[in-house]
Amino acid sequence: MRLLIDGDACPDRQKVIELALHYGVEVLLFIDFAHVIEDERIQIIMCEVGKDSVDQMILSYLQEGDLMISQDYGLASLALLKNVTILHVSGKRITEDNINNLLTSRYLGHLSRKQHKHVKGPKKRNYRTSQFFLRELEKIFIENKINEEKAILE
Repeated sequence: MRLLIDGDACPDRQKVIELALHYGVEVLLFIDFAHVIEDERIQIIMCEVGKDSVDQMILSYLQEGDLMISQDYGLASLALLKNVTILHVSGKRITEDNINNLLTSRYLGHLSRKQHKHVKGPKKRNYRTSQFFLRELEKIFIENKINEEKAILE
């Protein structure tokens, strides 16, 4: 398992990286040239500045069994085709079972904004959300470690 992070919009990025490294997970952080991040412990992939450039680069790197952190439902829907685990920054896993509802709600929000209707955005991120996200991430790392150990024993 590798961890691919949509770095432009990933909260708690340092804690995520520390947790991944603690579990021995390779980290690939995708950012555009408008951001400057340096960390010799991880692989930083620089992308062009522009709509969907980071998303396209992430898709080109994704491999079956990887874990991706993103809040982009469009990217998530394409990534699911590669049989990866996707964790939203809220801590919710994005799966085949919920992606259609997520995409539909995104589309309906787009239509409302287009009609100049007021649409409430997501709740402001707080400590509880951050802790839930990090706990869910750690659960995925632990599940992966257990599965790796089972595969070795078989």
